[in-house]
Order: sequence, then structure tokens, then C-alpha cells
Amino acid sequence: IALDSMPYCGGTTSCDALWMGVPLVSLAGRHFYERMGESILHALGRPEWVTEDEASYVAMAVNLAGDPARLKGIREALREQMRSSPLCDATSMAREMERAFLKMLG
Repeated sequence: IALDSMPYCGGTTSCDALWMGVPLVSLAGRHFYERMGESILHALGRPEWVTEDEASYVAMAVNLAGDPARLKGIREALREQMRSSPLCDATSMAREMERAFLKMLG
């Protein structure tokens, strides 16, 4: 289990952990740099791993750690879940960026 760092989130390190099949527990903060983990997990389709306070952050990590069978299933499925998520959809991202650039040009 990867614990997203606070107050500065892991960013690339968080994505690397998820790609390797390691679930990420994140504590959402108020500022952008405190919410990157939340954004990553929502794009991945795992908003349940985002917590709102320190107590639920610890509880989520303990809950995941206490269920080895669940962790095994997560590890086996997480790379494919990430591969099929918007996080790895480079084609759609490029199209959206192109649309944004064209819109800026008027």
C-alpha cells in the first residue's frame, strides 16, 4: 500500500505505484498540490481511496492492509484498470489539447 505524502502529493511516484499494482491512499487537502492524489484516483476510478481527514486516512490504510485477499485482487487488476483509465489515454489527451490550442487561436 502506498501512502500519498502530505501536504505535497506524490504525483509521478503515485502513478508509478499504481502502475505496479500498489493501491494508493490519499488525503485530500485544500490546495492544488494537496489534491493531486485525489485527481489521480478519481481518474483511475478509485475515489474510495481518497480520504478527507487523518483518521480516515489511517483507517483506510489499516483496512486495506488487514485484507490480504482483497489486496491480491487489487494488485492483479490495478495495472489493467490504470491502462484503460483516462490517465493512460494519450490519444484523447492530445485531441483535447489540440482543441484547446485551436480555441485559443480563435
